[in-house]
Amino acid sequence: MRSILLAGLLVAGCGTGPLEISSSPLSGFVGGMAWSFGSAESSGALSLSDQFFVEAYADVVAPCTGAGDQVRTNRLILNVPKATGDYLLGSGLSETFLVQDTDTAGTTATNYIATQGHIVVNQVTATMVSAGAHFLFDGNNDVNGQFQAQICPP
Repeated sequence: MRSILLAGLLVAGCGTGPLEISSSPLSGFVGGMAWSFGSAESSGALSLSDQFFVEAYADVVAPCTGAGDQVRTNRLILNVPKATGDYLLGSGLSETFLVQDTDTAGTTATNYIATQGHIVVNQVTATMVSAGAHFLFDGNNDVNGQFQAQICPP
């Protein structure tokens, strides 16, 4: 009995650790569909004092112009810390897969909150944030890689 308990504790202690972040551009799957980073922008109105609210699109949109409001495809909603560092998800930091539903108007979507992952903020300037991230909800929602987002004024 003691050896079974010990074996169980050893297996339980063998976690995989944080997910590794690729040096390639951010890509993976959103809603079961292949997804590759095109562009990203922050929302000054939705950002917090310690985090940027960033939308990342597969489409290339002109940042800070409102063009992102017209995107009707799967995208990511990223909470990006405003200070450089490596951050695990949880405790106020979440990342979201926004899956556009198939209605003809493209007006409804389903959000899947990542259950594992982390983000590494490499650089923050007055106009840009550069980071790498790897996070997942399930096999249909898993992204990994590097991105930059334009910081838009409030």
